[in-house]
Amino acid sequence: MPHYAKINTEDNRVLQVIRSDTKEWCEHNLGGTWVRTYYSTQGKNYAGIGYTYHSDVDNFSEPRPYPSWTLDENLHWQPPIPQPTDILCAWDEQTLSWKNI
Repeated sequence: MPHYAKINTEDNRVLQVIRSDTKEWCEHNLGGTWVRTYYSTQGKNYAGIGYTYHSDVDNFSEPRPYPSWTLDENLHWQPPIPQPTDILCAWDEQTLSWKNI
């Protein structure tokens, strides 16, 4: 059964995600604007509450983790500098760098 996300049309934020037979059922019975979200389709990000819907590519992005991060072509947030793979670290927004933890 497909999944659908209810979208706030003012800012394209996801308000709710449900399983339903059709988008029309969601709109008729629950009201609002609904779009399909794909649970396991390559190239599509599954919606979650607070995510943003990008209608131009019919896909979703997670909430931005930090102000300095930018979206890539797959709608995944990327830090200004890549995360090191050889140490356990966390992003420090004040210094815009990775810090050992």
